[in-house]
Amino acid sequence: MLDSDFEINTGRAQSLFDIKGFFVRLVSSWYIILLCVIIAIGGAYYMNLRAKRLYRIDTLISIKEESNPFFSSSMSLTFNWGGASDKVETVRTILKSRAHNEKVVRLTQTYIHYMKQGRFRMDDVHKKAPFVVEIDESKFQFLNQPIQITFLSESQFTLSYALDEAKEVQGVRYVDDFSKDIDVPLKYTKKYRFGDAISEPFFSGVLKKRTDVEPKKGNVYFIKFTSITSEVNKYRNIKVELEVKGASMLRLQQVGENKDILADYLNATVEILKKDQLDQKNQFFTNTIEFIKNQLEGVADSLAKNERMLLDYRQENRIFDVSSKGQLINSEVKSLESNKILITSQIGYLNILNDYLVNKSDYSSLPAPGSSGIDDSNILINVTKIVELSVERDAFRTKVKDPIYYRKIDNQIDALKSVLLENIKTAKAKLEFDLTNVEIRLERANYEFNKLPVEEQQLYNIQRKYELTQSSYDMLLEKGNEARLARAANVSDVKVIDQAKNMNQSALTPNISKNYFMAVLGGLIIPLLIILLQTLLDNKIHGTQDLERLSSIPVLGLVGHSYANNNLAVFNKTKSAISESFRSIRSSLQYFLRKEEVNKNEDVDCKVMMVTSSVSGEGKTFFSINLASVFSLGNKKTVLVGLDLRKPKIFGDFDLNNDIGAVNYLIGQKSLEEVIENSGYDNLDIITSGPLPPNPSELLISERMTKMIEELKKKYDIIVLDTAPMGLVADSLELVKYVDVTLYIVRHGYSKKEMLGLINEKKKKGEIGAAGIVLNDYVNKSRYGYGYGYGYGYGYGYGYGNYGNGYHEKEQRTSLIKRIFKKLKT
Repeated sequence: MLDSDFEINTGRAQSLFDIKGFFVRLVSSWYIILLCVIIAIGGAYYMNLRAKRLYRIDTLISIKEESNPFFSSSMSLTFNWGGASDKVETVRTILKSRAHNEKVVRLTQTYIHYMKQGRFRMDDVHKKAPFVVEIDESKFQFLNQPIQITFLSESQFTLSYALDEAKEVQGVRYVDDFSKDIDVPLKYTKKYRFGDAISEPFFSGVLKKRTDVEPKKGNVYFIKFTSITSEVNKYRNIKVELEVKGASMLRLQQVGENKDILADYLNATVEILKKDQLDQKNQFFTNTIEFIKNQLEGVADSLAKNERMLLDYRQENRIFDVSSKGQLINSEVKSLESNKILITSQIGYLNILNDYLVNKSDYSSLPAPGSSGIDDSNILINVTKIVELSVERDAFRTKVKDPIYYRKIDNQIDALKSVLLENIKTAKAKLEFDLTNVEIRLERANYEFNKLPVEEQQLYNIQRKYELTQSSYDMLLEKGNEARLARAANVSDVKVIDQAKNMNQSALTPNISKNYFMAVLGGLIIPLLIILLQTLLDNKIHGTQDLERLSSIPVLGLVGHSYANNNLAVFNKTKSAISESFRSIRSSLQYFLRKEEVNKNEDVDCKVMMVTSSVSGEGKTFFSINLASVFSLGNKKTVLVGLDLRKPKIFGDFDLNNDIGAVNYLIGQKSLEEVIENSGYDNLDIITSGPLPPNPSELLISERMTKMIEELKKKYDIIVLDTAPMGLVADSLELVKYVDVTLYIVRHGYSKKEMLGLINEKKKKGEIGAAGIVLNDYVNKSRYGYGYGYGYGYGYGYGYGNYGNGYHEKEQRTSLIKRIFKKLKT
C-alpha cells in the first residue's frame, strides 16, 4: 500500500464551505426564491398603493439689483438700496422666516384643508372639491377635527361630525391665531344650502358652490382647520438653493401632498417677497416725499401771503417802475438772501439729523439730504446706508431671532452713525463759515439799499420776499416730483424666471420603481442569505463530493435508501437498485483489495472486512448484513460476525436468538462450531454477539479472539465483522490487526462532516490500514444530486432503476401513514 495514496489532504479537509453545494442548493430552491420575489413585489405594490404621495414643486427666481431709469448722477436725490453681495443670503433668510411665511399662509389660507376619503387614505382635494369655504376669522373654528360635508343635491348638503367622549376639543381664531377649549356637542348633523351663513361654536362661515366642479349626490368631503403656527412651521422648511454657484438665481422647492397647493404657495411667497422688497426699496423715497410735503405746506402759505402783500403795495403806492440802480442793488441783496436761506436750511437739516442720530435708534424715516440742498457726498452716501440698514433691521425684527445677526447690523449702524456725526460736524462748520461771509456781504448790500427811496425800498423788500418764497416753493416741488418719479420707476430686485406650476409631476415618494427594485433585490438577497447560512451551518454529509473534499480516503460506493421492513434488502429484492449498489461495492472491494495486494504472501485466500462508523444510527449493521449477503450470492462462503458486543443487533433480522454467540466462545464456554449458526441462506453463516459481557474490550484483545479469526479464515472466503462505532468506543480499533480492509460507514444527511476527522486522524497515524468510505442511505435529491464519478470508475447508486427498463425490481415503498407512524414511534 502506498502511503501517498492515503495522505490526508488537510487543505481540503479544512475547506468547510461547499461552493458547488451552495449553488446546487440555490438552483434547486429556484421556486422558493421566485416565491420570495413575488411576495416582495406584492408587498412593494401594497406599500406603493397605501403610501401617501408626496410631490416636489419648484420655482426659479433671480435676485439682481435693478437700476432706476429715472435715477442719474444729475439728479439732486441720491439713493442706493444696497450691495448685491448680501442680497441672496438676505432673501434666503426671509423665505425661511416666520413672519414672511405667516403672510403667505394667511394669503393662501392653507390652514383650510379640503379632503376626501380614498381607498386607503384621506386624500387632499384642494381645488378639486366642488365648494369653497369662506370663514369668519374673528370666530372660533374646529381645530384639527374633520367636519363632514355630504351632498344631498346640487344646492343642499349636511354638515356633521362625531366626537369621542374623552377627546378634548379646541377651536382656533384666525384673526390672532388664538386657540382655546370650546364647548360643543358630541355629535352634530344639520342640513344647509350653499351660500347659507353658518354660525356654530365649531364653525362660522359660508360654503359656496364652485361652478367649474360638478357635485354628485351622496359625495362625501371633509374640511379641517389647522393653526396658522402649525402651517407656518410646515412651510418654513422650504428648500432654497443657488441654481448656479456664484450666480444670483435661487430655486425654491416645496414638498407636499397637493401639487396645486404647493404651486400656489410658492407663487404667493415670491409675490409677497417682491412686494416687501420693493416697499423696502421705496422707503427712502417715501420718507423724502413726506418731508417735502410738510415743507411745502408752510412755504405755500408764505408764498400766498407775500404775493398779496406785493400786489397791495403796488396798487396803494402806484409804483410800477423802478430805477436801474435800485434793480441792481435789489438783485444783489436778493441773491445774498437766497444763499443765506439755503445755507440756513442746510444747517437746520444738519441740526435735525444730528439730534435724530443722538436721540433715536430707528433711522429708517430719515429724509434725503438732497431735499435741503445738501450735496456733500459723504453725508449723502452714509445717510443712504444707515437708512438701508435700519429698514433691513425692521424687516427682520419678527423674522429672525438670531442675536448674532442683530449684533452685526447694530455694529454697522453704530459705525456709520459715528462717521455720519463727524461728517455733520465738518459740513456744519463749513456752512457756518459760508453763512458768516454771506451775512457780511449782505450787510454791505443793505447799506447801499437803504440809500434808495423809502417807497422803492419797501417794494423791493416785499418783492424779494415773494421771489425767495417762490424759489423755495419751486425747488421743493421739483424735489418732490423727482422723488415720486423715482419711486414710481422703481422695480423689485426679485424677478420670476420660472413660475411654479402643476404640470402633472411624478410623485417624489413613494419612489415606485425604486421600491420595486428594492423588493426584487430583497426577495433575492434574503433567500440567498438563508441558503448561504444553511450552507455554512450545515455540517452534514450530503454526497460523495463532500467526502472527497473532506477526506482523501477513497469512497468505495454508495447505498440508497431502503424502504424494506427489515435489513435483508439484498435477499428480499435481489434485482433491486440497492442490491446492485452492494454488488458495485463488492466489485470495488475486490479491485481495491487486489490493488492493495492484501494477503499476497498468505496461504489462505480469505478476506476479513471490518464495518464501523462514527456513531450509532449510521446504518453500520444494515450494511454489514447486506454486504455479507451479496458476497454469499456470489458463491463466496461468508460468515457475518457480530462483534458489537455492547449493542448487538444482527440476530433479529435472521430470526435467531442471541443467547449463544461470540462472547460465549471468547470466554471459553462454547466451541467455534457451537456459536456458528446457519442464516437460512446459502453460503452465509452468522455468529451473533451473544450475551452482554462486562468487559468487551478485554475479550476482543484476548488470544481466543485471534484463534477465532484464524479458524474462520480456514473455513470461509469472506469474513465480515460488524463492530461498535469507532467514534464512541475503542473496540473496533482492537480488531484492526485482524482485518484486510476497514469499511467506514457515513450516512447521507445524518453523519456530521467533522466525524470524518476521526478516521482521517486514525489513518494519518497508521492506526488503521487499508480503508474505504461508504455513503449509506443516499437519497438522490436534486440539491444534493452530485458526485458519481469517484474512485475507481464504479458506483451505480440509488436511482439506477429509473433508467433500467426492467433490469431492477421496483421496491415497494411503505405507505405515508405507516412511515409517519414509524417516525412518531421512533
